[in-house]
Amino acid sequence: MESTKNKKRDRTGEIYGDYTIVRPAENDREWIARCSCGRERIVKNDNIWKLKRCKSCAAKLRTKNKKPKKDKFTEMQNWMRPKRPKFKYDVLYELDCPQCVYSCEGKLVNEYRNTASFEVVECNSIDEKVVAKLNRRVNLKKKDVYDLCPKN
Repeated sequence: MESTKNKKRDRTGEIYGDYTIVRPAENDREWIARCSCGRERIVKNDNIWKLKRCKSCAAKLRTKNKKPKKDKFTEMQNWMRPKRPKFKYDVLYELDCPQCVYSCEGKLVNEYRNTASFEVVECNSIDEKVVAKLNRRVNLKKKDVYDLCPKN
């Protein structure tokens, strides 16, 4: 009887992930594998089943599937924005500001669920210092704001 040694399995042409086995390496236990992008590397027989993709292909895949980051400030504003806005941006409103003695007139800057931010356009001369101290911006509850031109 002839003694048979374990022959090396021919793996050329086998595909593991994005790699294709091209040829055997100089060492008996290693193979040369080529990625789909063209890069070659030496792989041991024990680790050949772990092959998926090279680092550059994996990085491209990660950036391709990555969602763009959201701006936290706009995300917070959208969360606070009402489902059905009550005010319009181009209309003047009468504002009953608690810091002021008389009511003021203002335009809408931003609207939230229960409150709204307004820029004061006109106010009484007595309240001018108070409004200037607030940088002409006032945050009010929606119930303290009235439309100057109500619809019938």
